[in-house]
Amino acid sequence: MYGFLKGLLNFFLQIIHPYKLIGKKKVQDGACVLVGNHYRLWDIVHMACTTKEHVHFITKQELYKNKLLAYLCNKVEAIPVSRDGQDAKAIMTALRYLKKGEKISMFPEGTRNRTDAELLPLKGGAALFAIKAKVPVYPVMSIGKTKYFRLTPIIVGDPIDLSAFYEKKMTAEDYEAAEQIIREKMLETMHGYIRAQEEKKAAKKKRG
Repeated sequence: MYGFLKGLLNFFLQIIHPYKLIGKKKVQDGACVLVGNHYRLWDIVHMACTTKEHVHFITKQELYKNKLLAYLCNKVEAIPVSRDGQDAKAIMTALRYLKKGEKISMFPEGTRNRTDAELLPLKGGAALFAIKAKVPVYPVMSIGKTKYFRLTPIIVGDPIDLSAFYEKKMTAEDYEAAEQIIREKMLETMHGYIRAQEEKKAAKKKRG
C-alpha cells in the first residue's frame, strides 16, 4: 500500500506541482530523521521520494478525524501526534521505528508556513529523536512554495551529525542547542543552493 500510494501521489504531483529532487543520493539506507520546511500538505511526497525505503511520517492528530485520511495514515504507518507535542506514545513509536533501522520524517516548524519568513521557529522533536536513536538528520528543503506547472527545486542537504550530544545527560538547553544546529543546517541547505545558482548565472553572463 505504501509503495502504491507513494507512486500514485508522486505521479500526479509531478504533473500539477512539478519538482526536481536534488541530492537524494545523500540519504543512506537505514535509520534517519528527515526534516523539511513546510508549505503544502503534499510536501511529504518529496521526503518519501528521497529513498526506496519506507518513511514513517509524523502527522498531526487532526488528520485522523477524516475517515479516509485516517485509513490512509494507518495503512502507511504514519505516527499521529498532538499539536502540543506532548505525546509520549508518538515519541516511543518513532523511536521504535528508528531503532529498527527505519526512517521517520517530520516538519519541525509544526505547521505550514504561510508567512514571508524563510523558516518558522522550530517546535522541537527532531533533535530528540536523532540523539536518542543515534541517527543522522537530513534536511529536505523546498526552494520556495511549489507552484502550478512550474518546476520547484527540492534540495537534500548533507547529513546533520549530532553525535556530540549522544553521551551527554541532556538538558532542555542541550536540546535547544541541537535544534538550533538543525535549523541552521536547514537554512544553509537552502542558501547554499541559491548562492550556487546565482554564481552560475553570473559566470554565464560574464562569458556571454
